[in-house]
Amino acid sequence: MARATLVLDASVGVKWFSSTGEDNLSEALAIRQAHIEGEAFIAVPDLFFDEVANALTYKKAMPLEEIEPAVASLFDISLRLVVLEAQLAQDSVRLARRLGLTVYDACYAAVAQKLNCPLITANPRRQGKAQQLGCKVIPLKDWKTAA
Repeated sequence: MARATLVLDASVGVKWFSSTGEDNLSEALAIRQAHIEGEAFIAVPDLFFDEVANALTYKKAMPLEEIEPAVASLFDISLRLVVLEAQLAQDSVRLARRLGLTVYDACYAAVAQKLNCPLITANPRRQGKAQQLGCKVIPLKDWKTAA
């Protein structure tokens, strides 16, 4: 069986380092585990690492001693890195303008379109706009049922 490719936005990656009781934490951890076990293949734009690191940096409940290894661990699980190049940047700007998104958010949708795979997000109100252009957006809470 072929591994499903999934694009995750930073809202999902941040949950990997969140406390118990947070919404959709089990789904976020299940996606990461599926990737590690070879059942799914996670692809992310290179800004994913910066956005997750930034969000963790400003989590007041998370001490620096936990943030540094958490950020380093993102590089240990062999996520497929999609590097921003001219065409992807242009696609992101175009999507941002058409959908009223930030270029950061539009970049995830552009990667999902480029790879022809779904975008998984914990922020479906924002990222869900990409569905208007044919990008399959799956809210994190629905990941297992939509997969």
